[in-house]
Amino acid sequence: MKQFLFFSLLFLTTITNAQTNLIKNGGFESELINWRGEEIASISPYDKKFGQKSALINQFVGAEWKALDQIVSLPKNTYAVEFSVWIKTESIEDQKEAYKAGAMIAEFTDGSEKKITSENIAQVKGTTAWTNYKKTIKVPADAKKIRIMLALAQTNGSIYFDDVKAITISEEEYLKQNPIAVSTESPKSDSGLKTFSNGNFENNLSSWNGSGLISTTDKKEGNAASEITSKTAEWKSIDQIADINANDKTIEISGWLKAKDIQQGKDSWNNGMLIIEFKKDNNQKASEDQVIAAVTGTTDWTSFQKSFTIPQGALQYRIMIALSNCTGTLLADNIEVKLSK
Repeated sequence: MKQFLFFSLLFLTTITNAQTNLIKNGGFESELINWRGEEIASISPYDKKFGQKSALINQFVGAEWKALDQIVSLPKNTYAVEFSVWIKTESIEDQKEAYKAGAMIAEFTDGSEKKITSENIAQVKGTTAWTNYKKTIKVPADAKKIRIMLALAQTNGSIYFDDVKAITISEEEYLKQNPIAVSTESPKSDSGLKTFSNGNFENNLSSWNGSGLISTTDKKEGNAASEITSKTAEWKSIDQIADINANDKTIEISGWLKAKDIQQGKDSWNNGMLIIEFKKDNNQKASEDQVIAAVTGTTDWTSFQKSFTIPQGALQYRIMIALSNCTGTLLADNIEVKLSK
């Protein structure tokens, strides 16, 4: 009987830990206890999403950085964290830079609270009704703590925050939300040639070879982006092969990449990369591989566009999205290919 009770309690503890909200006083029912920056924020008992109160930051002139923040420890072996918040805004000014907005930011740090990477959970301008913002993020290697920032980031206006959460997510639950997709054959044109497709990843990894993740929480546009993650410095990639028409002379590739804590490998080219390979056949290259775009460290979504002259004798091209013997996470979205005569 005692053994049964022990394992029952262990099971319940495991479930509880997997759904723990790391944020203390995220509903502001205890005023601004557990939050830093109480001198720049106030409590609103009149306009709230849940309960009796919400947090309010006002700024009418100056467009300075004003924020509440809270630092919490990450439970050991946490795989991912689901961040969420309810936000209402009034007349937040539209500045030139996109980051100057009402915002919730999650910053992962090491044990000494040195920044590893940060993510925007919400970025809001103008006047909006109460809106829920949610984003699930994999925990970077070496992260020990999270700093949550609720801010008017160098702009003017009013912003309300309520029901702030950071829920720990198991690897199993994360993979349910972001399934590993299996690739299928690329479509063919009327001429029977394989054409490049699904560069926006709305059909998971259809048309792409290799195994990777589909991110539904961090994407540039639409509902999905591709994600490649590695904790060891090795080659990891997905790729797609398409045919070249006989009269095509140039090829233009464009799209978006985002880096999360990509640590450059031994050589300078060991980064997150988008690469093109021209092929004469399945076994012979028409030229050396060429880099379309590369990212390292931590970046926001970054656009790229590059054109190439198609080498003589090339019948196919291969687009590769890769972590080239480095660690971290590489996201890609809205990749487009244009062939020209």
